[in-house]
Amino acid sequence: MKKVVKYVFCLWVVSLLINAPLPVFAEEASDQTAKAQPEGDAGKEKKDLGEWWNRNPLTYTPVPDEFLYHLEATYDWSRQTGNFTNDKHDLSALLTLRKNIFTYNARYSLDKRNASRPYSPPYQDDNKTLRKSTKHEIHNDFRLALTDRLIASVGMFWLKDDYIKIENRYTYYGGLGYTVFKHPRLKIDVFGAYGYEEMDHTDEYHENYLKMQDWGETDDVKYDSGTVVSSLIYLHENARAYVLPGVALNQSIDYYRDIDDSDIYRWKFNVGLDIMIMEHIFASLTYKEEYDNSPESIMGIRKRDTSIGAGVKISF
Repeated sequence: MKKVVKYVFCLWVVSLLINAPLPVFAEEASDQTAKAQPEGDAGKEKKDLGEWWNRNPLTYTPVPDEFLYHLEATYDWSRQTGNFTNDKHDLSALLTLRKNIFTYNARYSLDKRNASRPYSPPYQDDNKTLRKSTKHEIHNDFRLALTDRLIASVGMFWLKDDYIKIENRYTYYGGLGYTVFKHPRLKIDVFGAYGYEEMDHTDEYHENYLKMQDWGETDDVKYDSGTVVSSLIYLHENARAYVLPGVALNQSIDYYRDIDDSDIYRWKFNVGLDIMIMEHIFASLTYKEEYDNSPESIMGIRKRDTSIGAGVKISF
């Protein structure tokens, strides 16, 4: 049933892309403006490049030589009180810098949660913490445009997540990306890379193992005593569709697989809508899903996490 719904949704989106008028912020709008501009005014007024951070620099003629920068941030906060108390903060930010055919992207995301419920009587006025966690992620990405569709890229991911007891996880990669579909209303990119990863657990992770060892319950659990080093394949796909004027659909998939052990893999899926409220300000709706098929650890963490959010996005 889920597959049927997905196929119907895809057909609906494609029909919108074919029949909908060109949105005001589609990438080709800047090219059309430039062509309509008199030649005498071309040097007097800076060319509108549109959403250049979503475009390969070699798709412009000529390639912009000025230094470009772009900043966007999205924040989502939800709170529930009463018999169950839950606070959830989601923050993400992107900085893009470009000079000629060189592009640098820096992404940061924060996921902070605090969930609790009342104690049993007679202590019901006090709350018992169910989950208190903070997750940080940073992604640095350096790109070189080789053609108007092909790029070379090297980068690094950093993760710190106290809930799953990861102190530091560094993932380094290098590879090639290609634009497989390019249309005024839809763009799809793919990327493949070879990667190297180092991961260290928190002190609490090791303390929990020592406790389980004292109880004699460590025979069937996987324990990493030091830094975990691995080689992996990293695959990425992302798409952006202008479904209506002022409305853009974003989707991405990240996939990581251990080269030496095919049972060790993880992936992330994101889909969301950006709805323009006014210039530079958008309403943001997102759905995120993460899956980690690593062997069961001493923490007993579930493999799948999902979240739905609504927030505000600023882009300039």
